[in-house]
Amino acid sequence: MRRIVIGTVLLAACSGGTKMPEKAAAPVARTTTAGALDSLPQVELTGGRLVCLAENGAPCQVQVATANWLADGKYATWEPQKPILIWTPNKTDPEFLGEVGNADSQYNVVMSVAVTPSGYIVLAQANGTAHAIYYNKDRHYTSSMPAPPVSISRARGYTGHIGFYQLIHDAGTDSAAEFEVREVDGPGDTVGISVLKAKLPWLRLRDSRPVVPIPLFPTLPSYAIADDSDIVWTNSDLFNIERRSVNGIARWSLKSDAPGPAITPQELKGLRARVPADDKTRRAAFDSSAAHTGKFMPAASGLLVSPEGRVIVVRAQIPSRDSVGLVLLGTTGEPLGQFKMPTRTRPLLFAGDSLLVQRPGANASSELRWLQLHKP
Repeated sequence: MRRIVIGTVLLAACSGGTKMPEKAAAPVARTTTAGALDSLPQVELTGGRLVCLAENGAPCQVQVATANWLADGKYATWEPQKPILIWTPNKTDPEFLGEVGNADSQYNVVMSVAVTPSGYIVLAQANGTAHAIYYNKDRHYTSSMPAPPVSISRARGYTGHIGFYQLIHDAGTDSAAEFEVREVDGPGDTVGISVLKAKLPWLRLRDSRPVVPIPLFPTLPSYAIADDSDIVWTNSDLFNIERRSVNGIARWSLKSDAPGPAITPQELKGLRARVPADDKTRRAAFDSSAAHTGKFMPAASGLLVSPEGRVIVVRAQIPSRDSVGLVLLGTTGEPLGQFKMPTRTRPLLFAGDSLLVQRPGANASSELRWLQLHKP
């Protein structure tokens, strides 16, 4: 799971990358172990409030939904080739933003939706090109402009109305590629302030293309951007979580020696069985990736941070299992509890004691629902 992220404040930095002075409080440093994580008390999940059910033409995402906070408790949800929906607290029906299509004023594949001082912005792709579409506060189209292209090594979006630019740098065939996240001022800003850099030892690139087989379970950093533009992140190889400011000042850390689950021969055999036996090319590619796969899966596969500062860590997603574990952390990184969800349930947003998810609902139709978390 890629960065399911939440954030709602303006970036407190200029696009030129100058770091602003900041008074540092003493960081909170915590440690834990695999045994302690596995022994955390259980967090109870209850049904909460239904947002929408994709039946009888009702407006609701039916495939893979994405969500982002807007303002005043509003949030947007979207999926490819479907209208963007804006949800308001205490209202059952959503508002629609823009139109689906291939014109400059329309979107087809939406990358991100955010609120601006004058209305809304949508980063989208249509006809193979990226563009930023602007709407006023009444959701009426006002303008559109080209945006930098998106690729496997270049992606951009918003968390709340904080812009981010995610890059994978080509360091040459003899050096590990580098993963980077920058907080930026808008869709045209490619400089911004770098808030995260991490080496990808398993990845070698040439012209943005892998030149060595990619492991079956690659370790990618997971991150989330908080209300004050802090970044919460993990390198994912171990259960190590850190929160730090946009200027690199540590807020808190939770460190452990806990790797992800061991990759068993049975797991690899089960995955290989999914590749058609008569497809020799795919079988060969699988075997090559398996040969470059390490002993452990990533310890974390995603993060959510609430406006209050609590964090949900999504643990490894094991292909042979029908559920995934999640760990709840407090505002300074203290482990509070754990719970599981079916793998077909996708967490989207986290606020207070509520978790917005997309999951199969009545008659297996897709639904969006706020679940309630009850701390032990």
